[in-house]
Amino acid sequence: MIISFIVTLVVIGLDQLTKFLIYGTPAKSIIGNLLWFESTLNTGVAFSMFEGKSVVFIITSSLASLLFIYLIVSKKWLKTKTEKISIALVLAGTISNLIDRIIFAGVRDFIYLKFINFAIFNVADMAITFGAILFCVAFIFLRKPKEEEKKIND
Repeated sequence: MIISFIVTLVVIGLDQLTKFLIYGTPAKSIIGNLLWFESTLNTGVAFSMFEGKSVVFIITSSLASLLFIYLIVSKKWLKTKTEKISIALVLAGTISNLIDRIIFAGVRDFIYLKFINFAIFNVADMAITFGAILFCVAFIFLRKPKEEEKKIND
């Protein structure tokens, strides 16, 4: 559990630091047409859907964060360390983007994969995505079947 909260704090710090250092600078190529830094304020969610609904996203992000904290602390739902760390990544991304929504009424994005014209994103978005994928992998491949769990606990 402690490791999960350390991961959460480190990712929040990294996301906020990169936004502080890079957001607002002129668009520039980092690696040719592959990777660019280009600042944008996203008032919606993924791919700018539902723009301008900041209050709704603040409420849902706050509730989701509380749920993720409960899942990490509770011994009932998450059975492996990998599951806890994956939820910690999702929690970190959610909280860091929530900080932006509260302060800036939107999320500061700056990472742009220009070569495929992908949506501009940030470190928090990467943490959410990676955490969700890691959770699915851990849930499917690392969890012991209930019969095996019962034998271990007996």
